Amino acid sequence: MKAAEEAFRQHGLSVDMRAVAAAAGVGIGTLYRHFPTREDLVQAVTGADLAALAHLPARTSAIDGLRELFTGALARLTANKAMIDLLAGGPPTGSDVERCLAHLRTVGREAIERSATDRTLAPDVTADDIAYQLLGLIRIVQLIPDPAPAAIEHQVDIALRGLTISTRP
Repeated sequence: MKAAEEAFRQHGLSVDMRAVAAAAGVGIGTLYRHFPTREDLVQAVTGADLAALAHLPARTSAIDGLRELFTGALARLTANKAMIDLLAGGPPTGSDVERCLAHLRTVGREAIERSATDRTLAPDVTADDIAYQLLGLIRIVQLIPDPAPAAIEHQVDIALRGLTISTRP
């Protein structure tokens, strides 16, 4: 598992299964006995990370909580190329993406509830909007040649402007 996790983190989902087996010091047959398909191995390596991807911080406004959540999640994901590939490149109906969307919708509902008090989100923002903004940012991070913290923060700020209450007439 550690060898697979490291290989996926460094090389993304395109890593060769023989390279994973070699890094683990086992034969390809042994790898496939434990993980019959590539998808089984990807699920085993990335499944726990999906659940820990994002939680809305307590005691912040809705928009500040989303800023902290988005920035933190993206910073963690830049260290895991496989997670970015999985969430940004997978089909929207993939089971991992669906589980991630379900979790992010829950976070989105919490942000909307918080905004009912602090009024930092636009009234037409939905939990789906919040979930899709983070998934969109994951794709953007995948495309940025050097996703340094300042570049991530800039992209998060741009996305969050679209979720806030407009001050324009």
